[in-house]
Amino acid sequence: QTESKELDAVFYLLVDCSGSMFNKMDEVKKSVILFHETLKQLKISHSISGFWEDASNATKENKPNILHQVIPFSSSLSPSVGPNIMQLQEEEDNRDGLMIRIVSEELAKRSEKHKFLLVFTDGEPSALDYFQDGIIDTHEAVKQARKLGIEVIGTFIEEEEHQEETSQLMKNIYQHHYLIASNAEDLRLQLKPMLKKLLLRSIQ
Repeated sequence: QTESKELDAVFYLLVDCSGSMFNKMDEVKKSVILFHETLKQLKISHSISGFWEDASNATKENKPNILHQVIPFSSSLSPSVGPNIMQLQEEEDNRDGLMIRIVSEELAKRSEKHKFLLVFTDGEPSALDYFQDGIIDTHEAVKQARKLGIEVIGTFIEEEEHQEETSQLMKNIYQHHYLIASNAEDLRLQLKPMLKKLLLRSIQ
């Protein structure tokens, strides 16, 4: 019977749309839809985007990257925007560090006190001239985002039994702030307590 508290929080869901996500994208979209519906019910503004690099047109001088925003902050609480998430599909390469920096700058400008970035990924960044440096660059982008006061969490769906190299890769990039799930239901079960924990910090 106590007075309800306002949740002073904002979320950005960033989805890796690289070609290697072809066998994970359906499960990822289910997870993103569940997360969107939960945030909408809690009246928490959020944005959802997919990202990829246009590998067929990439050169050493020009590396075109696409950030496809399917749900912007401005309409995230509208009742009919959920189906837009189905636009996300596997495309080409992924330059994770670049996109995390772009999204972090956008989040940092928001007025909410607590800012969260969830990256749905298949793990290793892969793009032209990015194979050796991709993990380091993405790790640095995550570290910079955290310095801006943004909580960054990596999420990975592994269809088979969790591989040790997968855990090590995610740890190298996100430290201890990551989840590895076997499917959308498993991810939902892991995200639920995590979301509760994050939102408890956001109560004014």
